[in-house]
Amino acid sequence: MKAFIKYYLFWIVFFLVQKPLFMLFNLPLMTGVTWQEWLLVPVHSFPLDLSVASYVTAVFGLLTAIYPLWPSRVLGRIADGFTALILFIGLVVFIGDCGVFPSWGFHLDKSVLFYLSSPKEVLACAEWWVWLLGLVALVISWTVCWIAYRRWMRNWEEAPVPQKWSQRGAYAFGMLLLTGLLFLPIRGSVTTSTMNTGRVYFSDKQILNLSAINPVFNIVESLSENTFDARRYTYMSAEEAQRLVADLLPQTPSAASQQLLKTKRPNIILFILESFSLNAWEAMPRLRGLAEEGVFFSRIAASSFRTDRGVVAVMSGFPGQPTSSLMVQPAKSQHLPQLGKDLSAAGYRLKFWYGGDEDFTNMRSYLISGGFLDRVNDHSFPVKERLSKWGVHDHLLFDRACKEITSRTDTTPTLDVILSLSSHEPFEVPALRRYEDIYLNSIAYTDSCIGAFTDSIRTQDAWDRTLLVFVADHGYPHPAGVQNHEPRRYAIPIVWAGGAIQTPSEIHTLGSQIDLVPTLLSQMGLDHSSYLFGKDILDTTRTPFAFYSFSDGFALLTEQDTVVIDAKANRPVIGQEGETEQRARAFVQRIMEEIEQL
Repeated sequence: MKAFIKYYLFWIVFFLVQKPLFMLFNLPLMTGVTWQEWLLVPVHSFPLDLSVASYVTAVFGLLTAIYPLWPSRVLGRIADGFTALILFIGLVVFIGDCGVFPSWGFHLDKSVLFYLSSPKEVLACAEWWVWLLGLVALVISWTVCWIAYRRWMRNWEEAPVPQKWSQRGAYAFGMLLLTGLLFLPIRGSVTTSTMNTGRVYFSDKQILNLSAINPVFNIVESLSENTFDARRYTYMSAEEAQRLVADLLPQTPSAASQQLLKTKRPNIILFILESFSLNAWEAMPRLRGLAEEGVFFSRIAASSFRTDRGVVAVMSGFPGQPTSSLMVQPAKSQHLPQLGKDLSAAGYRLKFWYGGDEDFTNMRSYLISGGFLDRVNDHSFPVKERLSKWGVHDHLLFDRACKEITSRTDTTPTLDVILSLSSHEPFEVPALRRYEDIYLNSIAYTDSCIGAFTDSIRTQDAWDRTLLVFVADHGYPHPAGVQNHEPRRYAIPIVWAGGAIQTPSEIHTLGSQIDLVPTLLSQMGLDHSSYLFGKDILDTTRTPFAFYSFSDGFALLTEQDTVVIDAKANRPVIGQEGETEQRARAFVQRIMEEIEQL
């Protein structure tokens, strides 16, 4: 029994120590956190840590129950091997979690397993020295923990064994009973409520709640969840949800109050720009210049936090979801409306340009279902030009696209979609060194590529019938301290430019990525009723709003109110309960219901 208790304590301490280390690693996010609140994190994290420690200790408990019946060193070796493996897994998850949290804003979950299917892209997320540093940290921390374990549990399997078999049996039964009691901390309750990450939430400061989560429990919990289970986001009757969403998006004919384009059928070049957060507007002088001479939509929220979700939001007008990605599910994404489908039906020729791997997150299937049979990807370039960890740098991609677009003589209207990648982590870009901050510097580099592209294309005869559309795939947590759930994390620019623009203007209406296609189609006189969640931003009869989702959370922004809801804690972390909060819940419920029907 003494060995059982010591083993249990070892794992409890192992997980508790991780909390202050995690907070120190994410110190820029701890602004305004008092030392008393630091101390409260491991206190409130205890239920999850106890649960995970109980799972691990249950295996050890079974071994100690067997030991009186079969006193052998083999059991000690099995226990040591099991402990070594769990230590390795626990430290890999913890170190990896610390590594991704500053940029992701959420703990590792099952989405990481999908990304691991593309190891090249995973490795491209960070510099080689970051991976080396992580490996060194893993080796050192595992060694320290292993030494501590061996000294703490020294020779437990050599404890004296009762001589009588009846006493041995009684001891074994007692250990089985003690191991069975671990069911209580594992489950967390004797009622219908079971242990979950929301149990450790205690503060109105979201970073403290996230710091209290056990990363191993979080990733196991996410693996056990049904990604597309609408019941997780069912807050009211389907009829009530439909009514509340209909107030935001009435299904009545409408027309834009302002005409932005000179022509109904411009050649469209849509730039989807990696991580172009409005918080980095200072690093985009060329895009700012285009905004001044074109149309600048200045109050736009990204729909989500990853490229696969952002591309679907931009091109299909479908909001991102808190725990899932439609792009990775071809059986569902093929049923979405898409800009390419609508413009192809209107006589447009389509082409998609990307310097990376189009099979990452199943993007190829999504593009093909949208009519993009003509595509450029990393394999379209010679190996010597694939200099970025993600593929081909933006200046090479933009230059190739510009040369082809300007050489066209056919008068058939065209839609070219260009997805950039150089401003993705690890933010390695060639030549340009304008900022010490590597994120801002990568933004400035891609911005310079935009400038070179527009300088070339504006000299062509087709300029007067060309519409350039610039939109970010998602925002980025810049400056340091911006947290994943905050509205400013999702602020992005949308800019329309080119000779097809009728009058320069700035649109101050609140909107989202999902509104881009409905607004564009409306300007072209094309039907956009299939885009159920987006709206024409220029339609003054519509209620201005923006919706975004983050890892197991979502938000609704209106002119009167902002509500951000953590779905795990099932409560607002910004804003109050009330009408806006209910509309936010109704909106995400309708999204999940629609996904189930795809």
